Amino acid sequence: MGHVTWVTILFGSIPEAFFILFVASRCIGHKSELHKIFIMSIIEGIMFYIYMNYLSLHIDIHSLVVTLILTILFCFFLKIDIKNSFIAITFGTTISFLIQYFNLMIIYIVGLRYDVLSKHEILRIIYFCPSLIIFAIIGILVYKKDIFIFRIYDSNNVINNKMISNIFIIINIAMMMTFSIYSYIFDEKIEDYHKKIMLFIVALILAMLFFIVVIMFRLIENNIKKNYEDMLIKRNLDNMKKNINILKKQRHDYLRHMQIIYSLIDSNKFKEASEYIDNLTEHINNEGVFIDTGNIFLNSVISLKQEQSKHKQIEFKINIKSRIGELKIPNFEICNILSNVIDNAFDSLDEIEQNNKYVELTVYVDELCYIFKIKNNGQKITSIDRIFEEGFSTKKGKDRGIGLYIVKQTVEKYKSSIFVESNEDITEFSIIIPKY
Repeated sequence: MGHVTWVTILFGSIPEAFFILFVASRCIGHKSELHKIFIMSIIEGIMFYIYMNYLSLHIDIHSLVVTLILTILFCFFLKIDIKNSFIAITFGTTISFLIQYFNLMIIYIVGLRYDVLSKHEILRIIYFCPSLIIFAIIGILVYKKDIFIFRIYDSNNVINNKMISNIFIIINIAMMMTFSIYSYIFDEKIEDYHKKIMLFIVALILAMLFFIVVIMFRLIENNIKKNYEDMLIKRNLDNMKKNINILKKQRHDYLRHMQIIYSLIDSNKFKEASEYIDNLTEHINNEGVFIDTGNIFLNSVISLKQEQSKHKQIEFKINIKSRIGELKIPNFEICNILSNVIDNAFDSLDEIEQNNKYVELTVYVDELCYIFKIKNNGQKITSIDRIFEEGFSTKKGKDRGIGLYIVKQTVEKYKSSIFVESNEDITEFSIIIPKY
């Protein structure tokens, strides 16, 4: 390419790096801030200027150098592990390479030689513009349609394995080899149409390999999601069994107490019956709050969470201010929603060391809506704008990053809403379900 000036950096390298980083972040479902992407693009442009003018690196390894620089920047600025950063950036650079490759083929077909293009900076930038425009269109589509290849879940996820990283290393090598082949054909004064056809074949093979990798990632992503959904179904079934057992136990206990009270009253032992009722009331108050939401399924879910909170040494405060009527969300769905959000609150408290941990559930009704509020005194959620993103989690461990995403999808499916507020003292989720 020869000497690179700041004109090329401003109108070529920086815009290209920006779109690579933007598409890379979106392909892994990461909604990164544009100002960070812009800063990374400028840094890459400066480094590109230095290594092209002072290090005399061969143009054939340009794609590999760009990939390594952007991977390091991606990892540092967005706090994403190096493997996922490398995969995301390779995805972005491969799209950029394919666009430029087909653009350069058109240039070759119209008869412009490589050495002429490389020596005229303005001409090079002009011929590079269509590539940037196409890349910008792809970036807009990826953003508008929320297109992604895979989501980052956690360090134990199947996505983060050596095989996947090796595949993307091979893609980088393939790009270098293809560029070398192209440079050779482009630089020679060859009018052989067979070699022009070969140029197209090489490009199509590379494009096919790339899209095969994309399809493979989508299959892996779908498999991860299916496995997690199966796990949720199993967990919900287990919870339902526990709920049924709690209801059976409560029914048995209530019947036994009623029989004892009835027997005392029938024997005219009113004083003993009154004492028994007082003792029973005190026992209920000590053991837990009497739960009556107006929905027996929600009653059982809340009872189950009450029992779980005791084992976790978390105070579970229950405020049923209004009995709810028939919900527009099916019972199994609202139970799953409430269970997931309460579990999320419990998990946030499990990870911290402090006294007086509590989760507070408030249920009430107004003229138009049923409102559920779940509050906890855990740590502040710093990335609150991403809390409902698929794959995002503030917690460590397997099977993270889908629960709240599914909750939001379910809530919105029934034209309802879920919001979250978080500060240094409390985090509160609000679920609002319209009556009509």
